[in-house]
Amino acid sequence: MKTTPDACPRGPKAFIIGPMDPVRIQRIRQALEALTSPGVGKEALLESLKVLDGEVSQANSGLPGDLDHYLRRRSYEKALVYLNGGAPGAGTCGRGA
Repeated sequence: MKTTPDACPRGPKAFIIGPMDPVRIQRIRQALEALTSPGVGKEALLESLKVLDGEVSQANSGLPGDLDHYLRRRSYEKALVYLNGGAPGAGTCGRGA
């Protein structure tokens, strides 16, 4: 019997590890806005990707579970919606509204 890989192999983190640093959140938000805005140059896009990859480079990023999930899965529009207080739609793993 053939099985498909789990879309969310690690599962969601149901807790916030600590208070979110406002400077860190602003850095993440700026990188996400650059990635989701039309007309941004290649260098700015690459820098934004480096920032976001750096935020989740450790196994325990210290970010809220949903935000960590969106950044690791490169669901950048969902991450921006989450940071802005919205409820991102469900993806292939069924998380979200």
